[in-house]
Amino acid sequence: MQPLVFKPRLLPKVWGGRRLHEALNKPLPAGGAWGESWEVSAHPGHVSEVAEGPLAGLPLPEVCRAHAREVFGDAAAPDPFPLLFKYLEVRGRLSVQVHPDDGRAPQLAGEPRGKTEAWVVIEADPEALVYAGLRPGVGRAELEEALAAGRVTECLHSFSPRPGDCLFLRAGTVHAATGGVLLAEVQQSSDATLRLYDWARPGAEAAARPLHIPQALAAIDWDAGPVAPVTGRPLDGLDGDVRGERLVGCDYFRLDRFRAAGAFRSPFAGRLSVWMVLDGRADLCAGGGYRRPCRAGDTVLVPAAAKAVEWQAGGPATLLGVTLP
Repeated sequence: MQPLVFKPRLLPKVWGGRRLHEALNKPLPAGGAWGESWEVSAHPGHVSEVAEGPLAGLPLPEVCRAHAREVFGDAAAPDPFPLLFKYLEVRGRLSVQVHPDDGRAPQLAGEPRGKTEAWVVIEADPEALVYAGLRPGVGRAELEEALAAGRVTECLHSFSPRPGDCLFLRAGTVHAATGGVLLAEVQQSSDATLRLYDWARPGAEAAARPLHIPQALAAIDWDAGPVAPVTGRPLDGLDGDVRGERLVGCDYFRLDRFRAAGAFRSPFAGRLSVWMVLDGRADLCAGGGYRRPCRAGDTVLVPAAAKAVEWQAGGPATLLGVTLP
């Protein structure tokens, strides 16, 4: 079975911009602010379709059902596909929000599962800020008082993001971003977003983006505290001209980053993997003569049945490789 590339779904957002096209080659319509590109998704809000190759036009859930053993290998095949991959540009201000965990998502957000996610920063402007977690000593009473006074950010831990930063946001973590940051996002297949505060946007923008304050307060993990960028753990035993590091290992996914300047074999032989190209160019090669040039912004699902999977970078390139736990 060949690797699979899907048609991205591009979403306009009040906090978006044009960098999805400028940095990641997404075919944005002329004008407007665009914030998200859903790359691989089986969520009912957008089901990805195969863009090319023998399975072109098939939706991801159908591919997974009809070719479960080829896609997932010996691992139990989840139904539906359990992860969602996106690129985001936050040019303006992403709402202060929280995602519920698996136990609370059905009641609080009407979603069958929660939303734990990871962000990897691709680009960041000097004025960009990321808010992640509550400051020490902030509890429900302090946050409710700040909400009433419009001083929510005083309760949040914040930092200036840098390209390469990875932020692991467990369900229940209050977070936001502002001021120009381009991100790759790996998450559970869920759209359970509860807004605490939306920067007092004016008029029609505010009306179109309701708040969910009681539900968000019920979803917060009050013991989580501040969240800082993770420190990657170097990966040993890699083949070829590549350096790798483990960024996240959790109950839902494993996220590794690879910096390559030549050819290297995929370390995920016999396992499903999804790759996101963050910068540079590299050719993805597999058995049966498969070869596909990939550039920044491309996302490829490599099924477990793919043979002899290798990346060939003609110069420096950065890739994320994601597998199921």
